[in-house]
Amino acid sequence: MAKKTKRRKIIAIIMASCIILLAAGMGYYFYQDKQKTTKQDYYMLDTDLVDEQTAIEKQLKADSRDATLDKPYVKLNPYGTSPLTALLLFNTAEKMKITVEVEGENADTTIESEVGSEYTTEHEVAVLGLYADKANTVKISAVTQDGKKTEKTITIQTDKLPAEMPTIDVKTSDTKKMEQTGNQLTFITPSTKYAYGVDSNGDVRWYSTKYNSHVFKELENGHLLYLTKYDNADDTYSLLLETDYLGKIYHAYSMTTEAESEQSGSSSKSAIHHDAIELPSGNLLLTINDDTKYMEDTMIEIDRQTGEVVKTIDLKDILPEEFYKDYKARSDGKVDWFHQNAIWYDESDDSIIISSRSQDTVMKIDYDSTKIKWILSDKEGWPDSYKKYLLNPIGDNFKYPAGQHAVEILPDQDDNSDTVDILLYDNNEVITRGDEDESGKYSEAVQYRINEKTKKVEMVFSFGKDLGEDYWTEIVGGARYMETTGNYLVNFGHRKDGKESSIIEVNQAGEVVFEMNLTSFPESAWAYRAERFSLYPASYDYKMTEDE
Repeated sequence: MAKKTKRRKIIAIIMASCIILLAAGMGYYFYQDKQKTTKQDYYMLDTDLVDEQTAIEKQLKADSRDATLDKPYVKLNPYGTSPLTALLLFNTAEKMKITVEVEGENADTTIESEVGSEYTTEHEVAVLGLYADKANTVKISAVTQDGKKTEKTITIQTDKLPAEMPTIDVKTSDTKKMEQTGNQLTFITPSTKYAYGVDSNGDVRWYSTKYNSHVFKELENGHLLYLTKYDNADDTYSLLLETDYLGKIYHAYSMTTEAESEQSGSSSKSAIHHDAIELPSGNLLLTINDDTKYMEDTMIEIDRQTGEVVKTIDLKDILPEEFYKDYKARSDGKVDWFHQNAIWYDESDDSIIISSRSQDTVMKIDYDSTKIKWILSDKEGWPDSYKKYLLNPIGDNFKYPAGQHAVEILPDQDDNSDTVDILLYDNNEVITRGDEDESGKYSEAVQYRINEKTKKVEMVFSFGKDLGEDYWTEIVGGARYMETTGNYLVNFGHRKDGKESSIIEVNQAGEVVFEMNLTSFPESAWAYRAERFSLYPASYDYKMTEDE
């Protein structure tokens, strides 16, 4: 009898242990399902690409050893990826400062830049903004320290544009009222295929042969942050470059991961799904997928120099649990509950503003603690514990954004330290919460003024509503503020079911000063974003890598 009792106790202990282990395992599984962020704690720096370019530069130096201003060495597309650029190399007997000019079709489209800030005898001149399929006239001006000037004119022949480039139709171009300072072009960031820049006439003056998706950003040093593929035939955009318009690569990050996003309407996938920004430290903040079923709800900060992941922000830790657990899954089981499509850093209080398409929400969070500062969203469906963060609208015609994109912070507009002005593109496509009756009738750029102290918000500018349903875009789009003129550049990127993109520049009076339509582009090669950047940023100074 005692043996049976002892046996029962042993069996009971074993069963209890199994139950405890099973419960612990299930608890860990569900915890991991929510908490896992990424399998990787670093992304490999691809030094091979940089080394390849160093070898190119070594050959360029050897080939140009005897070049002079009168007979400069000219290399079209020196790094093999920017066909409308060239590199001029030559030496001068005296120290000189160089200015380069690419002759345009008219004065407004002539591109001119001073090269560097120092007088030198060794000259490396980046020539940017050539026309395609043309014998371009390029003028070189050299000035000595005592003011003696020498000029040289050369011709650079370029090839035709790729057949996949869109048809570009400029409907309006008032160059006296446009934002046209410092050799600026309108750059088109696609969802896939070619990124390119056009002048006020609609002529393509720059493009890269390396396909691009969503990430095309100007960095503080004048370089570009550019998401591409190792090979254009690859399925996935998994290579993040720090590059420049000439095509020189400064850093390359291999973003290979299983947690990828599918590009809408395309067979391509992307490791960084929508946005990436540079932080004041120089590190990069990226929107990625974790390796759970929940999509596009994670950000990582990577060290610029090493590729190491130094911070992870999982939005499932910040927003209500029911928002992601109760959200309807797609047919593949993935849950696109947040769909983060923008980040903007606010240096005034070390915070970030982010945009969620699926939640029809823009919110500000402290970057260090990730605590919520405010939420711009229709109040429908928010738990009581979050209502203290919701902004209260003022004004008779106020409208919350719905399915919005491209939020950014504007320079101070009202000399009030309590307020912040943001600009965004309101697709006006209600996904989770908002005005269903208005949804789908129009899209618009909207400037909101937020009093962060009183938690009140008002609309101070909008453009697009009067254009109606013809300019409504269910997905993608953007709005950018231009500081010199105060104009707004608005991208209606997905018109007519993604068959047409329209980029409109409008001044504060609502007058259209530039309008450009893009058609006949490949599937998904619409304008995801439109930017107005200079080919020669003030902080940019091209130099070949020094010999070791």
